[in-house]
Amino acid sequence: MFDSGPSKNSRPARRFRPARKHRRRGGRLVVILALVFMFGVGYSLLGLVQEGIAAPMGASTPAAEWSGFSHSYTIGSPAKEDEASTGQKTKEQTRKPPGAATTCDDVNVLVDRSHSLPSDYVPTDLVSLQDYRVPTLGSEVLRREAAEHLGRLVEGVTKVGEELVVASAYRSYEEQQLSHDRLMSVFGVGADSMSATPGHSQHQLGTAVDFTNGAAGYQVWAPFAQTSAYWWLEHHAWEYGFVLAYPRGKEEQTGYQWEPWHYRYVGVEDAKRLDKSNSSLQGFLERARTMPHC
Repeated sequence: MFDSGPSKNSRPARRFRPARKHRRRGGRLVVILALVFMFGVGYSLLGLVQEGIAAPMGASTPAAEWSGFSHSYTIGSPAKEDEASTGQKTKEQTRKPPGAATTCDDVNVLVDRSHSLPSDYVPTDLVSLQDYRVPTLGSEVLRREAAEHLGRLVEGVTKVGEELVVASAYRSYEEQQLSHDRLMSVFGVGADSMSATPGHSQHQLGTAVDFTNGAAGYQVWAPFAQTSAYWWLEHHAWEYGFVLAYPRGKEEQTGYQWEPWHYRYVGVEDAKRLDKSNSSLQGFLERARTMPHC
């Protein structure tokens, strides 16, 4: 039990000085312990945010288990890579004019807070990133064209001695629902600025990825922006058709916080235009007006 010391009436004032000094030391100790506790709580909440934004940060749910959701999808194989490459060139040469998309498969389809994908939309050309030698934290899949270019991107960054690992790629409507619900249970409506609501996530398109690496502790969080691999992405990702989806300073336009780890594939030509114009992906897609009609 804490002893508050003798009363002022029964002891001379000089006898209180050591006690006050002792209490001051005790007070400092209490403040230090409180700060340590607050830091621990804050770190735990940060972990929840990371988990909600990037899906499970450990090994992802294996593809074989995804059939538990109401919509299953088929993973392709790189065996058809040559055929896919030919088809890719044809697709890029005959890309539809702005606003003409009749499906959600166009790489420039606008998906944001105001434009959503149907709950049953699943890309038909999903392939395993591991088949394209892309390091992942689990069994991640992406659309074939995006996976091919991502494989080349990883090869390029590896040649300069950097590491990139995909923490999250395609995410189904149901998976996004679970992710968003976890954040809502902690942050309430504030979760909407951290994670897209189901149907409004670019991950459902199968062309968006979340990066991390060893320098970032294999976590999906802001410190990734302090790594040299992020610097490389800033200067070279466009060469492979990828652009930063939610840049710093564009929060009001995108509706989401800055996410230095979140990149989306839009094709090399459009990524080059974006890099030269210094425009945001959101602004570019709004001008293109390729709506998700599917």
